[in-house]
Amino acid sequence: MTFHRSASFLPALCALTLAPISAAQLLAYDGFGGPPTPQLAGNNGGTGWPSAWSSVSTDPTGIAGPGLQYPGLATSAGAAVTPVASGIWPSSVYQRALPALPPGTTALYVSFLLRDDAGWGIWSGLSFGQYPAKMTVGSPLGWYTYGLMVSEGLGDASSKPLVTGETTLVVLKIAKAASGTGSVYSMYLDPVIGSAEPGFPAASFALGTGFPTALSIDNGTGVTTDEIRVGTTWSSVLPAQPPIWIDMGFAKPGISGAPHLVGTGALTAGSSTRLTLSNAHPLAPAWLAIGGQALDLPILGGVLVPEPTLIIGQTTTPTGSASFQAPWPASIPAGQSLYFQYWIQDPAATFGFAASNGLRAIAQ
Repeated sequence: MTFHRSASFLPALCALTLAPISAAQLLAYDGFGGPPTPQLAGNNGGTGWPSAWSSVSTDPTGIAGPGLQYPGLATSAGAAVTPVASGIWPSSVYQRALPALPPGTTALYVSFLLRDDAGWGIWSGLSFGQYPAKMTVGSPLGWYTYGLMVSEGLGDASSKPLVTGETTLVVLKIAKAASGTGSVYSMYLDPVIGSAEPGFPAASFALGTGFPTALSIDNGTGVTTDEIRVGTTWSSVLPAQPPIWIDMGFAKPGISGAPHLVGTGALTAGSSTRLTLSNAHPLAPAWLAIGGQALDLPILGGVLVPEPTLIIGQTTTPTGSASFQAPWPASIPAGQSLYFQYWIQDPAATFGFAASNGLRAIAQ
């Protein structure tokens, strides 16, 4: 058994051991994947929900589009889109029951992405509870800022304005009141993924009710809602996007040290993909090996990482760099990988060849 295979065993074992603990913190998720549909009612997508979405209004919300994105946040394709509606008082409200809370729960967290598409929509966000204690979380009626508002108009506004076309990450914390009666709603806006829960919310308001049993997508007109997560911890509703470019190691040094290969691009069908080599022998023949599987073959004093199905010949620049750019192939399904590695002719390296690190790219 080679070292790199045994080294990968421990993280895999740890992930398997810790998975039930992490999964228990995330109670429900809906990223609105699946086929597009003009009507969200009856859709039971996502995980952890005890019921499907049901409509309690007149104007539709459906599933469409590539979905919203936020830096560092794990996201999926598709979103809940409320189109611009006609009439004096458009309203699109879709409700879904929340899962049962674990015993001893003292705080419930909900995160979601929100974007105003119509230019000053009437209101938008998620709502919890029923009148007269219905709490709107997002951009309440007539405020044009993000905040919290109860049915009768009381609430707390943040300093963040509603900007058309801008995606905002909203995190809501519903905590049991210190008095033991009621709950406190706290809103946080655009946190950095991976950071700790802030000490102070952007808006906060206390209600005399306990934890809600359902949530609603509650929009006026022209709004996109996406990536709804419900959990018992801050981190459970803010998962980081898994890396799509993975350094496989196995660089073989040459005259300038170890050549280094990096990749950039979203790895979605047709998106621009770029490979950049640095720290290689200047003005030297170089070969980019590309394959759909890892080979990890010991050769010429180094390790050939890809099982090559395509080899592209190039010459490095006077500074010892090289690059390759092309659209990501639409024929590669999401989750499948391609492997890349440069080999460079280098008289200072053993056997006359240096090699970059291997690079794995995971299609999205």
